[in-house]
Amino acid sequence: MRAKANIEKLVEAGLVDATGTSKARSYILSSKVYKEQDNLVGYVRQTGIDAVKYEAWIMELVQKQGGTITRDNVIELLNVTPSQAYRLLKKLTDKEMLRLVGTERNAYYEIV
Repeated sequence: MRAKANIEKLVEAGLVDATGTSKARSYILSSKVYKEQDNLVGYVRQTGIDAVKYEAWIMELVQKQGGTITRDNVIELLNVTPSQAYRLLKKLTDKEMLRLVGTERNAYYEIV
């Protein structure tokens, strides 16, 4: 019982996020912890973030990486397949938010 009270204190402090109730309650580190460690990839993996937010996370990572991103970066960030990463990057290219530079193995995307 004491451990549960200690975990709830971490929730109140914003270091841990809780979901569910009672016996079904689960805990994960909060985004605050990951942001302080500059580890967006770890947070996205842990939370299984919605596909709706994928584009925003990609653009945030692009900015943190100095304006460029590769398909492998997206695969690692979102834990998606290469074809899913391609489609997400293609969407951002079609919206003129990113531009493809290079071809095949040397390809990367940059902010427009």
